[in-house]
Amino acid sequence: MISAATFHAVMGEIVVGTMVLATLCAVGCTVASLFPGMTGRLSSESMMSTMDKAALAGASLGLAFMPIAMLSGSFAADNAVTNALLYNKFVYSGLALGFWAAYVRPLSALQGLTAVMAFLMTTMASSIGGKLVRDESLFDILPIWLPSDSATVLNPIISAVLLLIGIVALVVVFRLGPKAERISLD
Repeated sequence: MISAATFHAVMGEIVVGTMVLATLCAVGCTVASLFPGMTGRLSSESMMSTMDKAALAGASLGLAFMPIAMLSGSFAADNAVTNALLYNKFVYSGLALGFWAAYVRPLSALQGLTAVMAFLMTTMASSIGGKLVRDESLFDILPIWLPSDSATVLNPIISAVLLLIGIVALVVVFRLGPKAERISLD
């Protein structure tokens, strides 16, 4: 039988790996579209199309596995009820999920920025996971670190109101935003 921590590590690596692919391709598309003369072959139509498809595929796969990684992480963590790191990991994971969902819906030219923010939230959640499991983090090498070892727990009513606002915003985006187009694999 596989342990919850090992299963979570596998799911986390799938999420982070696909999100790295999505982020690199999205940033590449953004740079190539903003500076077409300076990027050479990167700004060719076929390369842009390939990077766009790879970014969308990576983000979609990561989105599919992110809820599994979030659930398996809560089963793998010790001391789940009183651990501020776990609470903050859940917050960053939720933010990452929201940013990646916004990225998959092509709503504006800010997709590159959305991918970077989504990747930052994913990396922060992963780094907190490293603190929980191995007591080390990817962000330990940085001179600054967000205070993730303490948390402010909101009143359940405020949390419910914020969740409702998020759901309403999601419904509005999907109802009023541009319709998704089928990508041809030519």
